[in-house]
Amino acid sequence: MKIATSVVCIALAASVTGMVPWSSVSAQPAAGEHSGGVAPVFLMNRGAVFSEDEIVATALGASLSELITAIFRGEITDRHISESDRARHSFFLDALRKLRLKTDRPSVVPMVLRSFSPDGDETFLVTVAFMTQRDTGTQIEKIIEFHAYPHDHGYRFRSPFEYRTRRLSPVAMGDVRFYFAGDPDVARAREFASFKREFEARSGNAARDLDYYCFETLDELLGAYGLVYDCARCNWLKEDLGFMDDGGRRFLTGTGNERFVFEFVVDYMRQFCNDEGDLYWPFVYGIAAYYGGYGLGGDDLAELKAQFRQALRKRPHIDFLAEYRKERGSSIQRHFTHFVICAFLCEKALAQHGFDGVMQLAHAGESGERFMLTLDRLLGVNEANFHATVVELIQEMG
Repeated sequence: MKIATSVVCIALAASVTGMVPWSSVSAQPAAGEHSGGVAPVFLMNRGAVFSEDEIVATALGASLSELITAIFRGEITDRHISESDRARHSFFLDALRKLRLKTDRPSVVPMVLRSFSPDGDETFLVTVAFMTQRDTGTQIEKIIEFHAYPHDHGYRFRSPFEYRTRRLSPVAMGDVRFYFAGDPDVARAREFASFKREFEARSGNAARDLDYYCFETLDELLGAYGLVYDCARCNWLKEDLGFMDDGGRRFLTGTGNERFVFEFVVDYMRQFCNDEGDLYWPFVYGIAAYYGGYGLGGDDLAELKAQFRQALRKRPHIDFLAEYRKERGSSIQRHFTHFVICAFLCEKALAQHGFDGVMQLAHAGESGERFMLTLDRLLGVNEANFHATVVELIQEMG
């Protein structure tokens, strides 16, 4: 029996959000409210219902109301999302954490856009838009899809990642299992698997199995996580992205690149080479550019040196030390200058001291407080000869 929308929507008192719903849907208290507080204002899109079954609809609505209340308060627990799912899908969880209400931001109202059982069983995919009301009108902050499943007389939630990727079959190459959303470049995938083994060995870490999800677009990647829309990330449809999840057991990219070494190195260093929390990130990005090319374009060392030589010809009075110190305030060919200079220095360190020298420079303090001292001790490069050294390095073939 189809339950009336006015009952299913569970539109609640607005004390959490500080505003009343701008809907004609009647408000009724929800079952399963957290003790000591009320759930958020809850709206339903026209025609939307949680389930055709009245009992299921009520239970699912109450559980979702609890979840959203917990998100707004920053109090997500095992009751709402299991500990294992929170660890496995940290990227999804980070998106939820950003919805936590703050006193200095407008009220957020959730609207359920749709709810359906994809396989005709007891699980549901529920899509919720989180909206803010400003002087300029109502704006959508995020649209998120949740995968709901029965738990403890109600429902618990998780990212829909496993459901959305269930048709991707793994292709094993060594200790890397590739999941391709399109037609794979197997040769490049093999190159990545080989690089991964070598990089693990050089960094002194044990080899780990890795699931590599290669989506053709970032829209596909985000959709797999249930992140349908994010106003702060609206340009993600074709911007660079690659990251680890599930405690470093999974690497994902939406660039269609089976060998996205640049972002892999950055996140690998963050996960497995940062015991003291003292990684100097510009040099880490330099390592990544040395091994994987710079960013999305993947410009290799030879191309980067050619670009720096061209910049030097156009600006003969350029001072590479001054440009380096500008950090993100200086770029050449849209590449941050200090990252690329660190790639050149990485090559020099490898030639003179091997990977151990590279790691010493990487562990120079989060703000780089020991970087110049280590650079001088290992390579004899200091403020006096920094510019001349870079000029010499870009003349060499990468």
